[in-house]
Amino acid sequence: MDDDDLVHFSPGSTVYVAGHAYTVRATRRGNKGPQVAFEEIVDRAGAEAIRGNDILVTSRRDLREGEFWPDDLIGLAVRPGGGRVVGVSHGPAQDRLVIERGGIRFEVPFVVELVPSVDLAEGFVEVVDVEGLSQP
Repeated sequence: MDDDDLVHFSPGSTVYVAGHAYTVRATRRGNKGPQVAFEEIVDRAGAEAIRGNDILVTSRRDLREGEFWPDDLIGLAVRPGGGRVVGVSHGPAQDRLVIERGGIRFEVPFVVELVPSVDLAEGFVEVVDVEGLSQP
């Protein structure tokens, strides 16, 4: 969870976990990232029951320059070389675009040195052709 996403977890906010609405009671920083307490969860067993589930919110934060929502990237054409973005793989150091070209999938780190431009309006990403990385 990005620090900018914490705006959705202010006390009193409603979020959804496994199809159920929960009211945020409090947030705090933990060793492994932010921790969220919900009004409806009163014991450890309740917390463990929802642990590991995605948390859904009803609105998105404003993106900074050079940020994109993963679902906006999926389906974009890859230039040059062809192919399509079919997914986004999230990692601790950086995200990677999952590209399919000629029936083969490969991942490209989503950094400006390898993906110098993204044009959502025109429907493509530019991917630097690096031998061994983007050659199916």
